Amino acid sequence: MAKVEGPLFSLEARGKIGNAIVFTPWKGRHVVRQWLKPTNPKSTTQGYVRAALKAVSKWIKKISHISGSDATDSVVYQAMTASAAAGENWNAFAGKGFLGRLQSANTFQTGSFTDLVEVYSSLEGTDKAAFETNATVLGMVDFAFGYGYTTNIPAGLQLFFGAYAAYDDSIVGTAPYNTVPASWVASDVDAFKTDMVA
Repeated sequence: MAKVEGPLFSLEARGKIGNAIVFTPWKGRHVVRQWLKPTNPKSTTQGYVRAALKAVSKWIKKISHISGSDATDSVVYQAMTASAAAGENWNAFAGKGFLGRLQSANTFQTGSFTDLVEVYSSLEGTDKAAFETNATVLGMVDFAFGYGYTTNIPAGLQLFFGAYAAYDDSIVGTAPYNTVPASWVASDVDAFKTDMVA
């Protein structure tokens, strides 16, 4: 990528010339790069990744909207902010924590995603109902993705994915976060929801 000062004899240039080059600001600098036609193959694997990202993003969004800009009231937010690497946003850290559980050799595994969905589906009684009830209380809603993984992703499953994003002994370090969310009982799920908002 070429760095330019005063491109095209101006102080700033934006946009593309033909289908050849693009002028754009990037990190406070004016740059010129080759124009590349964006591709969006909508492959099955891409659909799975996007469905997983959308599900955990809906959980992250709930923390952001509940907590406000400073998020001083959210235990989960504070713990993830403290655990994220320098320069890394807490929401990226949370997403990476969740997606890392669906990878093998740095490659997203659709089987890992469906396995986690199956784990949620096999939860019994009040434990599964606690995820569903707390997700509803938080205002989370079901959704289905258009390609790849097209099965409905219920609100409770989104909260379950959030629990996996927060599950790490080094993040919060106390119950229920130091145990696998699949083994959480209803009171653990209730505590998790409370920690999201207070």
